[in-house]
Amino acid sequence: MEKLLQAVYSGILYGSVYGLMALGLTLIWGSLRMLNLAHGALYLAGGYIAFFLISQTGLPVYAAFLLAVLGAAIIGLVLQLTLINPLLDNPNRDSASLIATLGTSIVIESAVLLLFGPQVKQIPAVLEGSFKVGTVLINYHGLLVIGVAVVCLFLMTLFLRASRYGMAIRAVSQNMDAAKLMGIPILTVFLIVMCVSAALAGLAGVLLSSIFYIFPTAGLAPMLRALVVTIFGGLGSVPGTIWAAYIIGLLEAFLQVYLGASWALPGLFLFMIVMLVLRPNGLFGLGEVRRL
Repeated sequence: MEKLLQAVYSGILYGSVYGLMALGLTLIWGSLRMLNLAHGALYLAGGYIAFFLISQTGLPVYAAFLLAVLGAAIIGLVLQLTLINPLLDNPNRDSASLIATLGTSIVIESAVLLLFGPQVKQIPAVLEGSFKVGTVLINYHGLLVIGVAVVCLFLMTLFLRASRYGMAIRAVSQNMDAAKLMGIPILTVFLIVMCVSAALAGLAGVLLSSIFYIFPTAGLAPMLRALVVTIFGGLGSVPGTIWAAYIIGLLEAFLQVYLGASWALPGLFLFMIVMLVLRPNGLFGLGEVRRL
């Protein structure tokens, strides 16, 4: 019973953070049809900005977290303006954007290594303390992470469905050419999507850095898991991403608790391969029809 409770708690915690990461990837793919390989670096940027503000300036944890998320959003804005926008009319945009975002990821990781060194860091928890349910230790900060992630996922869903810019993002995601003809400012939508995506990645980095350690390559594993979630949920599908995040989080937690941590990542990729065979477009993904 204790193992089951531990797996469920850990799975919900993982799924909440993976949902934040994967939702950013889903928004980018849905609107720009681009895979952002710098997403893990934006996660890393959020964690290290928060660490710097807390350790060097003495800011309260809450203020440091908010500024770290804002900093990640600004980095995403700069990335969109300087690297992605010039590639939008490039006939080889897919491969060029992959190289550009991969290069950005390497630059950010190298900058972190030069500025902070290879040593692992950890951000202090917002809420100290914990309690036990049987033999399972549950941290107050972990519950806060789950609560913040669930609220953010709900607000993002509401934003996409009810706000003017959210509906513009959905329109661009469905048909970019038709959205242009309807007068939707495509470049503005792209900027909003990138800033929101980067902010979500930075928020995930801030939240998880208080539970796990951060180091210059710490963004790789969360990005791989977010990629698994995005593909499993269906590329461009927000509801599918949220469902897939918690399914993947629970699956990883159960693999860790019952089989050991070494089985977690291979098990996730094996699960993704099987699901792609059964459902090539993911849980809620729809195949695209292309006219030749």
